[in-house]
Amino acid sequence: MSFPDKFLLVDGSAQTTDLISYWLAKEGYNMVYTAETGLNALAKIELIDPDIAIINIELPDVSGFDLCKHLKEISKHMMVLCISHLDSDAYHVRAMESGADDYMDNGDSYEFLSKIRGLLRVKRLSDRIRKQYAELEKRNKLMQRHMLMGQRVQRALIPELDLCIGNFCIRSMYLPAMDVSGDFYNAIRLNDTCIGLVMGDVSGHGVAASFLTITLNVMINKLTEWHFSPHKLLFHLNNELCQLFEQGHNDPELYACVFYAVVDLEKKSILFSNAGLVLPLLFDGQTGLATELESVGAPIGLIHDAQYTLSETPFFDGDVMFVYTDGLQDCYYKNQPEEFLIQAKDLLSELILKQEDMQMILNTMRQTFYKTNATEHERMELDDVSMLLCRL
Repeated sequence: MSFPDKFLLVDGSAQTTDLISYWLAKEGYNMVYTAETGLNALAKIELIDPDIAIINIELPDVSGFDLCKHLKEISKHMMVLCISHLDSDAYHVRAMESGADDYMDNGDSYEFLSKIRGLLRVKRLSDRIRKQYAELEKRNKLMQRHMLMGQRVQRALIPELDLCIGNFCIRSMYLPAMDVSGDFYNAIRLNDTCIGLVMGDVSGHGVAASFLTITLNVMINKLTEWHFSPHKLLFHLNNELCQLFEQGHNDPELYACVFYAVVDLEKKSILFSNAGLVLPLLFDGQTGLATELESVGAPIGLIHDAQYTLSETPFFDGDVMFVYTDGLQDCYYKNQPEEFLIQAKDLLSELILKQEDMQMILNTMRQTFYKTNATEHERMELDDVSMLLCRL
């Protein structure tokens, strides 16, 4: 529904007021309010809320330039046309400096109405943009509320881990690039002697990735009840996700890299399979030497019936396993993964041999390899980072 255009005509001359009102009426603009002085205009402005104010520079009480400034402060979206009976370039400049949107001196009805039409076009476009911006702000606030809710749900499913079972202890660190993350991890008690460890990294980050982390978390918790062996769990997880994508609109750029291990505390062995995640590291607690836990497999959700390698390695009391997502290396070593691996191995080996506290080790890794002081714009360019540190 459109409303008629409203005008406020501020002029001390009744003859000029009558003439301009006549010009406007002939064009169909009938909502014309008048004010003889600047003070009278200031008293009426908020009540009228005009689309265009037409101000004569020569007013009986105040300068038309000063009135223009005041009216613009009161109603920034109102258009102002300053008029004068004097042909003066200086007046034109002062009018524009005072905030006027246009200026006219000694013009006829054609020039005047042409300027009015132009100002109304600008005003309507401005109003339309402001309305669209207000709608966008409303949607953004709604999206922010949804993001906050998603963040709370995701954090509930991906809690900080700080637990010990006998000599086995595990700590986690979770650094989402945005409010929600594409990383996920978990420690699942399979039986009295076995712990299932999960680390996953969904492609990209943000809302879509966070929704997939929640889905994968639910799937993995369900599958651990039926499939003890890591390679079988990843096989069925991959097929379930492929089937889920087939039922909807499959996005070839949306997939997940997942590492799954079963730590057997009684046999002192680690069974593990890897679906494309960066290789975890196992450190000898006595020498500090690191071994990469190698296992082959395609990321989850890309290839139906993909096969995953089952690997096994023994461990000894005091050994340490470090599992992480590739966001950790991407902060400073995005194009130098080999250099990152050398630096990470050396630093972790030094900290482990010093018997440093697990939380302190994770803090040191964060301070060394993660941009803790990144700006909001930089964070949008960063990847999510998750770390698991297990003392065996």
